[in-house]
Amino acid sequence: MERKNKTAIKIAVANQKGGCGKTTTVMNLGAALAVRGKRVLLVDFDPQHHLSSWLGFSPDSKPTTTEIIYNTVANLPISFDEFIRHSETENFDFIPATNLLAGMLGILAADKDSPNVVTRIFISEFYNKNYDYIIFDCQTALDLLVTNVLKCCDKLLIPVQADILSYEGVEQMTDTFMRVKADTDIRKYLLGMLVTMYVSNTKHSEQIYNALKESYKGLVFNTYISYRTEAKNAVGFRHSSVSDKKSAVGAQYIDIANKVMEVCENA
Repeated sequence: MERKNKTAIKIAVANQKGGCGKTTTVMNLGAALAVRGKRVLLVDFDPQHHLSSWLGFSPDSKPTTTEIIYNTVANLPISFDEFIRHSETENFDFIPATNLLAGMLGILAADKDSPNVVTRIFISEFYNKNYDYIIFDCQTALDLLVTNVLKCCDKLLIPVQADILSYEGVEQMTDTFMRVKADTDIRKYLLGMLVTMYVSNTKHSEQIYNALKESYKGLVFNTYISYRTEAKNAVGFRHSSVSDKKSAVGAQYIDIANKVMEVCENA
C-alpha cells in the first residue's frame, strides 16, 4: 500500500475511563502494524507506566518521556535516539515512562506554549525518517499531559469497554478532542471507537456495541476485541496477543491494524 503522506502518522489511544483495554490496544496495535511491515514507535505517556512494565522495562541510564519533556521545555539539546528502546519480541521501538512523569504537569504548565510541547517534540524529522506510525499510550485523565498528546496526534483511537459506564464516557472524550483540535468536525481526526472486553453470547455486550454503532455510525470499528483469558496471560508473559499466531484476540487486532492502515494511508 503506497503512502500518500510520508510523515510518521501519530495516533493517540485515549479514554478517561480506566480499565477499557487502552494499554492492551497500544501494545497489540503496535505489534500488528509491525507484523504488516510497518516501522512502529510506541510512546508511554502514562505515569503509571503499564506499557513500559509490560515491555519489561526497568529504569536504566537512558532518558524517558519525563526527560524528553523537561529538555524540550528547558530548551536543552535532545539526541532523540537516546530515548529509544527496541523490543526484540515484538519488533517495534518504544520510549518508556516512569512515575516521575506525573511531575511534568507543572513543567508543561510553565511553558509559554504549554499546549504544544509534545507537538514540538514529535515534529522532529528524526521520527519521520525512522517510523511509519507513532502510537501514544495516554493516562486515564484529561489533563494537560493528555491534551498535549491529543493536540500533537493526527488520529485518535478510543477503546470502549463493552460496559454502560465506559459507553457514557465517550461523549466527554469526543468533546475534549473537539476543544483541543479547535474543530467541530472531528471525523477526519477520529480513527474510531474500538469495543473491547466483549463477552460473546451476552445481551449486555451486544447492547453496548449496538448502541455505539447507532450513536456514532461509521466511527465504530466493525471488529470488536473479545474478553478472553489469553489476553490476560499475554500480559503476564510480557508479549502481545498478536505474537501468538493461534490467538483469536491477536487476529482481531490484525483486523484493526488493517483498517487503521486503510484509513491512514489513503488519506
